[in-house]
Amino acid sequence: MLKRLRLATSTKIATIAAIILASVACFTHATAYAAETHGIQIPVLNYHSIGVESGNTYVLPPDEFARQMAYLAAQHYTPLTLGDFVRIIEKKQPSPPKPVLLTFDDGYANNAEVALPILQRYGFPATLFLSTGAVGQPGYLSWPQVQELSAAGWDIAPHGITHPHLPKVSREQQREELAESRQVIEHELGKRVDVFAYPYGEYNADTLKLLSELGYRYAFTIQEGWASSNQSPYKLRRLVVHEEESLEDWIQRLQRAEDKTARLKKVMS
Repeated sequence: MLKRLRLATSTKIATIAAIILASVACFTHATAYAAETHGIQIPVLNYHSIGVESGNTYVLPPDEFARQMAYLAAQHYTPLTLGDFVRIIEKKQPSPPKPVLLTFDDGYANNAEVALPILQRYGFPATLFLSTGAVGQPGYLSWPQVQELSAAGWDIAPHGITHPHLPKVSREQQREELAESRQVIEHELGKRVDVFAYPYGEYNADTLKLLSELGYRYAFTIQEGWASSNQSPYKLRRLVVHEEESLEDWIQRLQRAEDKTARLKKVMS
């Protein structure tokens, strides 16, 4: 009787162990499949001006921006530095559970005057893609303000000199836009930069070749979607934030790819 009890107990333990091992293997397979299919995915939010200008889709009211940042903090998102983003995409650094990259294009003065204090409430870093030819112009950042952002933990990267439609200018003009905007930033801030954001999200075959020739590692578009390690390094996607978008719609876009990955894991489990 005792022998049969021991045998039954051993059998149950073996069965439970087998179930646990099978579950772990299945979850690992699902996670690996999701990573292989979609790569490492990170939402990259794209902002421009933080202010009030009726009818301009790229000017987000400060209270709306503040609500979005409060949501990220409340939902335990981790805004990344540009360096963190690159290391995670390259699988050289583990990703936090809910990463996000905050980017600003052009270089409006209100990025320092309005956006910076809001981000500082939560200790959030950001990345500014700067059109260097606009620095010092009315409504745009001065170099002391750019240096203030850099000192506050923002990454500053090039967005061209004159914010041109790159496919509409000559190859040599493109080279000048890509090379000189980078050189100016490196000179003013004393930091190496090798990530670019296309003005208007536009590029052509010449642009891609020049980025490679000039030693850029990554470039951001404004094509809708999360950035992924499976995308071309010069065609990373972003989520452009619009003034007319409700907080609910913004949250839905922020979560969409995350939900797809979660559903894929559930199907594979």
